[in-house]
Amino acid sequence: MRGVTWYSAFGLVVGSGVPLPGLPEVAGKPPDCVLTLRRGAIRERPTGRRHTLREPDGTVSLTIGRCRSGYLVRFPGLAPFLVSPDGCAVSSSLQPGTSPRTLAHLFLAKVLPLALSLRGRVILHASAVATPHGAIAFLGATGQGKSTLSTSFVRRAFPLLTDDGLLLVDNGTTLAGVPSYPEIRLWPDVLEALGYVGLEVQDVGHRDGKKRLCIGRGPWPFSLEPVPVRRLYVLGGPEPTARPRAVTITPLTPRQAFIELVKHTYRLDLDDRTRLRDEFDSIGRIAARPSLVYRLAFRRDLSRLPAVQAAILEHCAA
Repeated sequence: MRGVTWYSAFGLVVGSGVPLPGLPEVAGKPPDCVLTLRRGAIRERPTGRRHTLREPDGTVSLTIGRCRSGYLVRFPGLAPFLVSPDGCAVSSSLQPGTSPRTLAHLFLAKVLPLALSLRGRVILHASAVATPHGAIAFLGATGQGKSTLSTSFVRRAFPLLTDDGLLLVDNGTTLAGVPSYPEIRLWPDVLEALGYVGLEVQDVGHRDGKKRLCIGRGPWPFSLEPVPVRRLYVLGGPEPTARPRAVTITPLTPRQAFIELVKHTYRLDLDDRTRLRDEFDSIGRIAARPSLVYRLAFRRDLSRLPAVQAAILEHCAA
């Protein structure tokens, strides 16, 4: 296909008419998903109700709606994406002021995980790293510190699996986390506090102001292979009665785990009951695994990260 380069991401072969910096190029394999760039604007319009996702401050981050050709995903002021009904083809168009790098980021971080959900894949809004005990992942709402916590491990040579989209593969005996792409995004103040010597830092032009760190080729490692999942930690604030320096890890019941996993799963089609039933069955099997999903609570203080890391690693080794 002219003008398309083949990359490896989420364990798949992804073709793209837009450069995807940092991803390894591959050849000789059929693509699982292809992103093409249109010359003109996307004229499709939603044919049914639209679903809107908002940032914590109320700003609309994206809208999703069915259309005649599949699904229309719009990032207001940035770019629209048209996803085919099977999730195998995605097209987009550049809007004034949106760079190809921003388009590539939106595709990898948001649109591709949504497209994969159409194929029955379970992808969590989670940041994850590999440890000697297995993969650990952090789930939580925007701003709760998933990336910060993962980065604190990666800078200590624990390989990153993903910054925001954890693809889970359940073969019945082993639950594995699949690497996504070698990138971490952090707020500037967190970045300065943690340090980033030897890393390439870029501004992707996204409105949230975060900085993009390219990893895997410098001092911070990126995992190239799937890793068995050891723990899933749902981030939460400390109890009012908790000691200021306490780190608490509490097991969730299968029902509680199911609710949290459903809450933090990428999902493009919210109206297809058959697809939702199949997804819930998959999540239910994951939630029923013993000693997997826990709530992790601690006060948000960067100086406490070493203590939080120690508590997590001790818990994983138990």
